Amino acid sequence: RRTDEALQQARHAAEQANQAKTRYISTISHELRTPLNSILGYAQLLQEDPDLAPHRAQAIRVINRGGEHLLSLIEGTLDIARIESGKLRLEIRPMAFADAVREAASLFELQARAKGLDFRFDAATRLPEAVRADDKRLRQILINLLANAVKFTRRGRVMLRVTYAREMAQFEVHDTGPGMTPAELERVFEPFARGAAE
Repeated sequence: RRTDEALQQARHAAEQANQAKTRYISTISHELRTPLNSILGYAQLLQEDPDLAPHRAQAIRVINRGGEHLLSLIEGTLDIARIESGKLRLEIRPMAFADAVREAASLFELQARAKGLDFRFDAATRLPEAVRADDKRLRQILINLLANAVKFTRRGRVMLRVTYAREMAQFEVHDTGPGMTPAELERVFEPFARGAAE
């Protein structure tokens, strides 16, 4: 009986700690999102200036895309809280598929060039302009794969290849980075597992 009581007390304490962590994640995510939305708002206003020099317009586009990427990371943090509370659902709706893929590629093309890497985007087949999918989740996954490829590749190239056939899209990210060790491959689908290579 004492063991059962101790287990129940420990479980109750763990649940309370988990709820406190979830509340903290939600609060800090909302606090970060407020100033970031202001940055994105001003960047969008500046983009509408017809007298903006081309190099400045390009810089503002980079700020805008980087801000949107940060916003997606914050949303991802909020998703952790939703997963823990069992409230995460896919939101399937029409999305501008071809544009989303091209935007993700262009975001990392600049980062790759800054590192001296060759970045290639290969749409092996004609991509549909619109599909039904969870836009946010698709972007999160694609951005995560490309970010890792650029981060861990010191020299050579990074390539994103996308094919689409029979209402199915296939994404391939190839890079000349170090790859994963056998031990890392065994843990690749574990929650929050990370590789050690830099």
